[in-house]
Amino acid sequence: MDGTLLDAQHCLPSEFVAAVNTLRQAGIRWVIASGRQLANLKQRFDALNVPVDIIAENGALAQCAGEAAPFFCDLTAVSNFIAVLKAALDIPGATPVLCGATCAWVHDQYPENLSEVSLYFEQISTWHHLQEVSALEVCKVAIYHPHAADTLYPALAPFQNEHLRVILSGPNWVDVQASKVDKSHALHALLKRFNVPPAAVMVFGDYFNDMGMMQGGVHAVAMANALPEIRALTPHQTLSNTQNGVMAYLRRLQVLPERISNEP
Repeated sequence: MDGTLLDAQHCLPSEFVAAVNTLRQAGIRWVIASGRQLANLKQRFDALNVPVDIIAENGALAQCAGEAAPFFCDLTAVSNFIAVLKAALDIPGATPVLCGATCAWVHDQYPENLSEVSLYFEQISTWHHLQEVSALEVCKVAIYHPHAADTLYPALAPFQNEHLRVILSGPNWVDVQASKVDKSHALHALLKRFNVPPAAVMVFGDYFNDMGMMQGGVHAVAMANALPEIRALTPHQTLSNTQNGVMAYLRRLQVLPERISNEP
């Protein structure tokens, strides 16, 4: 989604709905794989009435088009994140978000950060003390900071170990999740369900939370705006997200025709 499919104003390509429907008629599924909340993604795509499968919360949840509930769910107890949360709360300007399967619990210390958090989470509640949320199970912990890459990530990276991964998932976000959770795990569950081999899959990505999904025999495509580590994964690259790079690449490979219309 962000940095890959959406432009700088968080808008989808104008021909997105037509592209999904065109591919669906050819037997090709479109999967949205994002760090965003499932409810946030469903609200957006349900409003368009477009049949996309969704991998949410960096792979903790996956739901197929037309189904009422996730078929794949991988939650972790908040107790596993207590040390990380304490460290994050000591960093001025940081807002931890506990990403549950149906609700995001947002720390209330910096209300000025809520507008940014609301871009990615549809169902939100607030918390202040750790004891309020210590019994929850969550998909991950996402921590917002206006300068996450320079301030937040260096402080939290040492918490990575065999059980936890600390991921710089965007310029202003650090995601902390159980090492067993990854977009690639949810993707492979989806492929198994529909009996699709990795070689028949095309994956687009730009940031560290895409890395696992872009490996393992898929046709991986890095955006022009992707981090160097992502571009190093694959020889296949396309234009940036602000230049409609996903659609441009699909046309270059003639997966999509040059002209498609959103008209029925």
